[in-house]
Amino acid sequence: MRKDLVTQGVDRLLGAIIRGEFVAGDALPNESNLAQYLEVSRPTMREVVRTLAERGVLQVVHGRGTFVQAQSEWIDVQTLVYAISQQLDEREVGLYLTQLRRMLEVGSAGIAAERITDGELEGIKQTVDRYREATDPAEVTTADVEFHTRILEATGNPFIKAVILPLQDALSSSRLITNSYRDIRVRALHHHETILAALAAHDPQAAKDAMRAHMKQTAEDIRSYIAGADTPVSPGDE
Repeated sequence: MRKDLVTQGVDRLLGAIIRGEFVAGDALPNESNLAQYLEVSRPTMREVVRTLAERGVLQVVHGRGTFVQAQSEWIDVQTLVYAISQQLDEREVGLYLTQLRRMLEVGSAGIAAERITDGELEGIKQTVDRYREATDPAEVTTADVEFHTRILEATGNPFIKAVILPLQDALSSSRLITNSYRDIRVRALHHHETILAALAAHDPQAAKDAMRAHMKQTAEDIRSYIAGADTPVSPGDE
Protein backbone atom coordinates (compact mmCIF):
# COMPACT_ATOMS: atom_id res chain seq x y z
CA MET A 1 0.00 0.00 0.00
CA ARG A 2 2.86 2.38 0.87
CA LYS A 3 4.32 1.98 -2.61
CA ASP A 4 0.93 2.72 -4.17
CA LEU A 5 0.61 5.87 -2.09
CA VAL A 6 4.08 7.01 -3.13
CA THR A 7 3.24 6.36 -6.78
CA GLN A 8 -0.01 8.29 -6.45
CA GLY A 9 1.83 11.14 -4.76
CA VAL A 10 4.49 11.21 -7.46
CA ASP A 11 1.83 11.27 -10.17
CA ARG A 12 -0.09 14.04 -8.44
CA LEU A 13 2.92 16.29 -7.83
CA LEU A 14 4.36 15.63 -11.28
CA GLY A 15 0.98 16.43 -12.81
CA ALA A 16 0.83 19.71 -10.92
CA ILE A 17 4.29 20.63 -12.19
CA ILE A 18 3.40 19.73 -15.77
CA ARG A 19 0.21 21.81 -15.55
CA GLY A 20 2.22 24.78 -14.33
CA GLU A 21 0.89 24.91 -10.78
CA PHE A 22 4.55 24.82 -9.76
CA VAL A 23 7.03 26.21 -12.29
CA ALA A 24 10.80 25.99 -12.63
CA GLY A 25 12.46 27.83 -9.78
CA ASP A 26 9.46 27.64 -7.48
CA ALA A 27 9.97 26.39 -3.93
CA LEU A 28 7.52 23.69 -2.91
CA PRO A 29 5.38 24.22 0.20
CA ASN A 30 6.86 23.14 3.53
CA GLU A 31 6.61 19.48 4.53
CA SER A 32 3.36 19.83 6.43
CA ASN A 33 1.58 21.75 3.69
CA LEU A 34 2.98 19.58 0.90
CA ALA A 35 1.86 16.40 2.67
CA GLN A 36 -1.59 17.94 3.07
CA TYR A 37 -1.64 18.97 -0.61
CA LEU A 38 -0.71 15.42 -1.69
CA GLU A 39 -3.10 13.89 0.89
CA VAL A 40 -0.38 11.59 2.23
CA SER A 41 1.62 11.24 5.42
CA ARG A 42 4.85 13.18 5.87
CA PRO A 43 7.05 10.04 5.48
CA THR A 44 5.25 9.23 2.21
CA MET A 45 5.61 12.85 1.09
CA ARG A 46 9.38 12.65 1.71
CA GLU A 47 9.54 9.52 -0.45
CA VAL A 48 7.63 11.35 -3.20
CA VAL A 49 10.12 14.22 -3.07
CA ARG A 50 13.08 11.82 -3.04
CA THR A 51 11.72 9.98 -6.09
CA LEU A 52 11.25 13.16 -8.12
CA ALA A 53 14.62 14.49 -7.00
CA GLU A 54 16.25 11.31 -8.33
CA ARG A 55 14.55 11.96 -11.66
CA GLY A 56 15.88 15.53 -11.76
CA VAL A 57 12.42 17.06 -11.46
CA LEU A 58 13.14 18.51 -8.02
CA GLN A 59 16.25 19.81 -6.32
CA VAL A 60 16.53 19.59 -2.55
CA VAL A 61 18.69 22.38 -1.12
CA HIS A 62 19.33 21.72 2.55
CA GLY A 63 18.46 24.69 4.68
CA ARG A 64 16.54 26.38 1.88
CA GLY A 65 13.86 24.03 0.63
CA THR A 66 12.86 21.94 -2.38
CA PHE A 67 12.75 23.58 -5.79
CA VAL A 68 11.24 22.67 -9.15
CA GLN A 69 13.83 22.10 -11.88
CA ALA A 70 13.47 23.13 -15.52
CA GLN A 71 12.53 20.26 -17.84
CA SER A 72 15.98 20.53 -19.40
CA GLU A 73 17.36 19.24 -16.09
CA TRP A 74 15.10 16.19 -15.88
CA ILE A 75 17.07 12.98 -16.33
CA ASP A 76 14.42 10.24 -16.33
CA VAL A 77 13.37 9.46 -19.89
CA GLN A 78 9.94 8.05 -19.03
CA THR A 79 9.12 11.12 -16.94
CA LEU A 80 10.15 13.39 -19.81
CA VAL A 81 8.11 11.39 -22.32
CA TYR A 82 5.07 11.54 -20.05
CA ALA A 83 5.45 15.30 -19.56
CA ILE A 84 5.82 15.97 -23.28
CA SER A 85 2.81 13.76 -24.04
CA GLN A 86 0.70 15.78 -21.61
CA GLN A 87 1.78 19.08 -23.16
CA LEU A 88 0.90 18.14 -26.75
CA ASP A 89 -2.37 17.06 -28.33
CA GLU A 90 -2.94 13.52 -29.60
CA ARG A 91 -2.11 14.33 -33.21
CA GLU A 92 1.18 16.02 -32.28
CA VAL A 93 2.18 13.11 -30.05
CA GLY A 94 1.35 10.60 -32.77
CA LEU A 95 3.24 12.46 -35.50
CA TYR A 96 6.34 13.13 -33.44
CA LEU A 97 6.47 9.53 -32.25
CA THR A 98 6.00 8.26 -35.80
CA GLN A 99 8.87 10.45 -36.94
CA LEU A 100 11.07 8.99 -34.21
CA ARG A 101 9.92 5.48 -35.07
CA ARG A 102 10.84 6.05 -38.71
CA MET A 103 14.34 7.09 -37.68
CA LEU A 104 14.80 3.94 -35.60
CA GLU A 105 12.70 1.30 -37.31
CA VAL A 106 13.60 1.75 -40.98
CA GLY A 107 17.27 1.05 -40.31
CA SER A 108 16.39 -1.67 -37.82
CA ALA A 109 14.30 -3.48 -40.43
CA GLY A 110 17.31 -3.54 -42.76
CA ILE A 111 19.60 -4.90 -40.06
CA ALA A 112 17.02 -7.48 -39.00
CA ALA A 113 16.66 -8.71 -42.59
CA GLU A 114 20.38 -9.46 -42.71
CA ARG A 115 20.54 -11.58 -39.58
CA ILE A 116 17.06 -12.75 -38.64
CA THR A 117 16.70 -16.42 -37.68
CA ASP A 118 13.94 -18.83 -38.61
CA GLY A 119 12.73 -18.77 -35.01
CA GLU A 120 12.55 -14.98 -34.98
CA LEU A 121 10.71 -14.99 -38.30
CA GLU A 122 8.16 -17.43 -36.91
CA GLY A 123 7.62 -15.20 -33.88
CA ILE A 124 7.02 -12.17 -36.10
CA LYS A 125 4.67 -14.19 -38.32
CA GLN A 126 2.63 -15.11 -35.25
CA THR A 127 2.22 -11.44 -34.34
CA VAL A 128 0.98 -10.75 -37.88
CA ASP A 129 -1.53 -13.60 -37.52
CA ARG A 130 -2.73 -12.24 -34.18
CA TYR A 131 -3.04 -8.76 -35.65
CA ARG A 132 -5.13 -10.16 -38.50
CA GLU A 133 -7.45 -12.12 -36.22
CA ALA A 134 -7.91 -9.52 -33.47
CA THR A 135 -10.98 -7.31 -33.45
CA ASP A 136 -10.65 -5.50 -30.12
CA PRO A 137 -8.44 -2.38 -30.50
CA ALA A 138 -6.50 -3.28 -27.34
CA GLU A 139 -5.68 -6.74 -28.70
CA VAL A 140 -4.76 -5.26 -32.07
CA THR A 141 -2.47 -2.76 -30.38
CA THR A 142 -0.76 -5.48 -28.33
CA ALA A 143 -0.04 -7.46 -31.51
CA ASP A 144 1.08 -4.28 -33.29
CA VAL A 145 3.56 -3.32 -30.56
CA GLU A 146 4.90 -6.88 -30.37
CA PHE A 147 5.40 -7.02 -34.15
CA HIS A 148 7.60 -3.94 -34.13
CA THR A 149 9.37 -4.90 -30.89
CA ARG A 150 10.32 -8.30 -32.29
CA ILE A 151 11.87 -6.65 -35.34
CA LEU A 152 13.94 -4.39 -33.09
CA GLU A 153 15.03 -7.45 -31.09
CA ALA A 154 15.98 -9.26 -34.30
CA THR A 155 18.68 -6.65 -34.94
CA GLY A 156 20.63 -8.19 -32.07
CA ASN A 157 21.47 -4.67 -30.86
CA PRO A 158 20.35 -4.23 -27.23
CA PHE A 159 20.71 -0.44 -27.38
CA ILE A 160 17.99 -0.10 -30.02
CA LYS A 161 15.38 -1.68 -27.77
CA ALA A 162 16.71 0.30 -24.79
CA VAL A 163 16.04 3.53 -26.70
CA ILE A 164 12.47 2.63 -27.65
CA LEU A 165 11.42 0.94 -24.38
CA PRO A 166 10.81 4.15 -22.39
CA LEU A 167 8.46 5.29 -25.16
CA GLN A 168 6.24 2.21 -25.09
CA ASP A 169 3.42 3.68 -22.99
CA ALA A 170 3.15 6.72 -25.24
CA LEU A 171 3.47 4.55 -28.35
CA SER A 172 0.74 2.19 -27.16
CA SER A 173 -1.63 5.07 -26.36
CA SER A 174 -1.12 6.58 -29.81
CA ARG A 175 -1.58 3.24 -31.56
CA LEU A 176 -4.70 2.44 -29.57
CA ILE A 177 -6.37 5.46 -31.15
CA THR A 178 -5.48 4.58 -34.74
CA ASN A 179 -6.13 0.87 -34.24
CA SER A 180 -9.73 1.75 -33.39
CA TYR A 181 -10.37 2.34 -37.12
CA ARG A 182 -10.88 -0.78 -39.23
CA ASP A 183 -9.61 0.73 -42.50
CA ILE A 184 -6.40 1.81 -40.77
CA ARG A 185 -5.96 -1.74 -39.47
CA VAL A 186 -6.44 -3.13 -42.98
CA ARG A 187 -3.72 -0.86 -44.36
CA ALA A 188 -1.38 -1.60 -41.45
CA LEU A 189 -1.88 -5.35 -41.89
CA HIS A 190 -0.86 -5.05 -45.54
CA HIS A 191 2.31 -3.22 -44.51
CA HIS A 192 3.09 -5.80 -41.82
CA GLU A 193 2.75 -8.61 -44.36
CA THR A 194 5.03 -6.77 -46.81
CA ILE A 195 7.65 -6.19 -44.12
CA LEU A 196 7.45 -9.84 -43.05
CA ALA A 197 7.97 -11.00 -46.65
CA ALA A 198 11.06 -8.79 -47.00
CA LEU A 199 12.48 -10.12 -43.74
CA ALA A 200 11.82 -13.70 -44.84
CA ALA A 201 13.64 -12.99 -48.11
CA HIS A 202 16.58 -11.53 -46.14
CA ASP A 203 16.36 -8.44 -48.36
CA PRO A 204 17.56 -5.42 -46.33
CA GLN A 205 16.59 -2.79 -48.90
CA ALA A 206 13.11 -4.22 -49.38
CA ALA A 207 12.66 -4.38 -45.61
CA LYS A 208 13.70 -0.74 -45.19
CA ASP A 209 11.47 0.38 -48.06
CA ALA A 210 8.51 -1.53 -46.63
CA MET A 211 9.01 -0.10 -43.15
CA ARG A 212 9.42 3.42 -44.54
CA ALA A 213 6.14 3.05 -46.46
CA HIS A 214 4.46 1.79 -43.29
CA MET A 215 5.66 4.81 -41.28
CA LYS A 216 4.52 7.19 -44.02
CA GLN A 217 1.07 5.60 -44.10
CA THR A 218 0.89 5.76 -40.31
CA ALA A 219 1.62 9.51 -40.35
CA GLU A 220 -0.99 10.05 -43.06
CA ASP A 221 -3.57 8.11 -41.04
CA ILE A 222 -2.82 10.18 -37.94
CA ARG A 223 -3.31 13.40 -39.91
CA SER A 224 -6.57 12.13 -41.40
CA TYR A 225 -8.19 10.58 -38.34
CA ILE A 226 -6.88 12.38 -35.26
CA ALA A 227 -7.81 15.98 -34.57
CA GLY A 228 -5.11 18.35 -33.39
CA ALA A 229 -2.48 20.89 -34.28
CA ASP A 230 -0.18 20.81 -37.27
CA THR A 231 3.46 19.96 -36.55
CA PRO A 232 6.80 20.64 -38.23
CA VAL A 233 6.86 16.98 -39.29
CA SER A 234 6.62 17.15 -43.08
CA PRO A 235 6.01 14.39 -45.65
CA GLY A 236 9.69 14.59 -46.56
CA ASP A 237 10.58 13.71 -42.96
CA GLU A 238 8.53 10.58 -43.03
